[in-house]
Amino acid sequence: MSTYARPKTVSAVSTKSRRGALYTAFMSMILMGATVSMVGALLPSIIVDLALSDGQAGLLVASPALGYVITALLAGALGDALGFRRVWIMGVGLGILALLAIAFSPGFAWMLPAMVAMGLVAGAFDGAINPLIASLYEERSGGILNNVHLFFGMGATITPFLISLGLRYGLGWRWHFGLLSLYVLLVGIVILRTRFPAPPQRGIATEPLSLGQILRRRLVLLAILVMFLYVGAEASVFAWSALFLERLRGVPLSAASLSVSLFGGTIMIGRLICGQIAEQVGYKRLIVASSFLSTIGVAILLWGPGALAPWLGVGLTGLAYSGIFATIMAQVTARSPGYEGTVSGLLCSAGGLGQIVFPWAVGMLSDAAGLPVGMALVFGISALMGLFYLLT
Repeated sequence: MSTYARPKTVSAVSTKSRRGALYTAFMSMILMGATVSMVGALLPSIIVDLALSDGQAGLLVASPALGYVITALLAGALGDALGFRRVWIMGVGLGILALLAIAFSPGFAWMLPAMVAMGLVAGAFDGAINPLIASLYEERSGGILNNVHLFFGMGATITPFLISLGLRYGLGWRWHFGLLSLYVLLVGIVILRTRFPAPPQRGIATEPLSLGQILRRRLVLLAILVMFLYVGAEASVFAWSALFLERLRGVPLSAASLSVSLFGGTIMIGRLICGQIAEQVGYKRLIVASSFLSTIGVAILLWGPGALAPWLGVGLTGLAYSGIFATIMAQVTARSPGYEGTVSGLLCSAGGLGQIVFPWAVGMLSDAAGLPVGMALVFGISALMGLFYLLT
């Protein structure tokens, strides 16, 4: 089995150049959050304009996740080989083309592959940004990555409000995608003008590792499994919490939809907190504690008595989930010197698969046995996350 030398810094990385890369990552994460939330916000307008069926609309919503899974895996490996900055720039070019293709789509057959391409952009960004920032801030990568992903939540939260404002003043859905392509262009200009430092040279494996050898490492394999479960659970709460509150808790739909904003908002707050405490608490301890805390939050959401219980449950679940993604990414990439991109890509792809599988599974269980049974799957997933990560 290959062994690793102790990670060490060969050349100092200037604070100014690290901050340039970090601020560019903030801008890019806002963009990723915007692409995630804008499809749902604009979907009613798209359905009417393109005369789509509900089935076609569902495919449009799911298709970016497919693109994400594909590119996140490739972007990590390409980043290890070519450099993460180049992959990041490739993602910018693809993003401009994808958003313009969506804006000018004449119908479903054109728009579906364009939506997949938009997911490719998110995968390229995640596959490049996570390992690059983790390597530049290796001494506190957990806290820094939590701060980076805070801006994803910011983009996802702000974008629906901006879209609502634009629609109110007569700006059609095509204009929103077109205007976002200008923001992508701005991100690209910033990347090109920012002087990125070379990541510190770390000790690497004495022999090259194949993908199979990487996957046989206990920490990597269990982290991939937990990432699959975590992103699936988070996506399920995003997708189903409002309907659960309306159907089973008697909350009016207009109010129930606020549960999505509450969930996203508490994730943002939690990432801000985790960015300050990750190093002090310890990565594994934070991940395991967050996982078990999330089971309490989900239990209160599903079974807590009283009118306030489901809202408390949604908020507590968001806080608990907030630090898991970035902290897993920080711990596993830090222990994979020389293969940060490949490992990051595997983690992101596993999360993308979870995003596809588990919201669908909740729906299938709900059709077969009722929504309470379907949502109980989220409780089980949350418990399993903590149990599996204890084994790392």
